[in-house]
Amino acid sequence: MDMSKPANQVWHELVQGLSPRSAEIGHRAWWFARDPEWKTKRQGRFEGLEETFEYLGRWLREHGGPVDAVWGFSQGGCLAGMVVALLQNSQRGHVLRRKLGVDDDGSDDGSTEVKAGVVFAGFRARFEVYDDVYEPYGIETPVLHVMGNQDPLVDSERGEALMRVCKREEVLRFEGGHDIPKGEREVERIVAFMRRYVDAGRGREKSGKEQASM
Repeated sequence: MDMSKPANQVWHELVQGLSPRSAEIGHRAWWFARDPEWKTKRQGRFEGLEETFEYLGRWLREHGGPVDAVWGFSQGGCLAGMVVALLQNSQRGHVLRRKLGVDDDGSDDGSTEVKAGVVFAGFRARFEVYDDVYEPYGIETPVLHVMGNQDPLVDSERGEALMRVCKREEVLRFEGGHDIPKGEREVERIVAFMRRYVDAGRGREKSGKEQASM
């Protein structure tokens, strides 16, 4: 941001926790984007992303699994795409996946893979350092991309960059902005998507367990 503008400076102090009002207002973010610096040759990256994955790893260990689906909105939509990609068995060993601790039991049965993802106003992580989250494997897990046609914050190109690495993507566009749609038609579509993949996945798991016990 242009920090010479007073409004940007106030926002920066609030988000970074530097303002006395930060705790009162309760602003939260998964990370802060740091653009590359040509002077220091520092790569662009999301500051706080590693801590985010460690937090999610603690949550998973406390609540157990498996996880059926991952949803996220805006910055959380970007995060949801990353989590879905990293929980694929093809990404075992990735540094961010190790932060989640899902492989600590030494198993190699692919049981960490989720059945579906729903991304509201999401986007692909824009820094090169995160390209290996999406490539070369792509995202095989079915993902529903929900995009507002009037979204002023996440334009269609940013959302479509994430869609291009999804091999089983579906798209739901609605006449709204940077928001989660609440219309009956949109809600029915989201519910139908979840039932199609989560319920079907549970059926396969049940069948597999029955065969294993025979």
